[in-house]
Amino acid sequence: MAQSARFIFLVLSLVLFGGHFVKGQQEGVSDSGQQGSEDGGRVGRIVAGVPVTSTHQPYAVITNAISQRVFFFAGAVLSNTEIITSASALRSAGNITRLVSAVGSNPSFVNGTIYEYLKYEVHSGFNSTTLENDVAVITVNGTFAGLPNVRPITLATTEIPVSPSNRPTCVVVGWGQFANGNYHVNVSQTNYELLTDQECGGAIPPSIVCARPSGAGFACSFDGGAPLVCNGQLYGVLTDQTSCDITSRPAFQKFAKLPTIRIPGYTPAISNATLPIAPRKNYVSCP
Repeated sequence: MAQSARFIFLVLSLVLFGGHFVKGQQEGVSDSGQQGSEDGGRVGRIVAGVPVTSTHQPYAVITNAISQRVFFFAGAVLSNTEIITSASALRSAGNITRLVSAVGSNPSFVNGTIYEYLKYEVHSGFNSTTLENDVAVITVNGTFAGLPNVRPITLATTEIPVSPSNRPTCVVVGWGQFANGNYHVNVSQTNYELLTDQECGGAIPPSIVCARPSGAGFACSFDGGAPLVCNGQLYGVLTDQTSCDITSRPAFQKFAKLPTIRIPGYTPAISNATLPIAPRKNYVSCP
């Protein structure tokens, strides 16, 4: 169920202890879900992005994972009860004892509605080394139905053709950091353009797509699982983060390519337009 009181804990965690948690994330587990990397589960923030509201991005979600420490990552509303994020973000959180997700933040997630989780499922084919099938689904205790400024996003089912002369522009949405390094709680977005597999820098699994920031901002710490939205549909979730230093702008970043991945536990809604047509029966009348 949505619990406004419990959200106070989330806000205090960010405001009072944000610096400690960020430092812990930078020293903890790696982006690939393995222990010991100095990149520690830096599960990203969008630096120098453009502030938005959930009126315009009603699918935006931030999740607070509690394990040995407090950990934050992004995601998207997939259905009235489900959130999609990256498996690497969940694994980076360690031995999770609690998940709390905030939605409907307008203009910031301080005013959002929060949900406890019922369960979460990591893709059975997730590979923490290659980041193949890097998706996970969180099922909340309750429903998003009827909430203002909260709406599931349509999942892309078709791969987008990309070439050096045809680079579709997409949007990445998350919770940001100002260019001067100060943290803020407003939803931010920035533009990315898709790259070809050859531009991804080495062999990648077919379930990965690379994109590079084409706007002023880029995703970094606290944005693991952040939605990559192309043509109004959810095309990917962020698997790859970098430092939030504005001088550390990445050449490109990796996203789980959702049209190529079976989403665990997710059954797309069927509209009347997609229902199969029953075969016509021929009846013979007898005299």
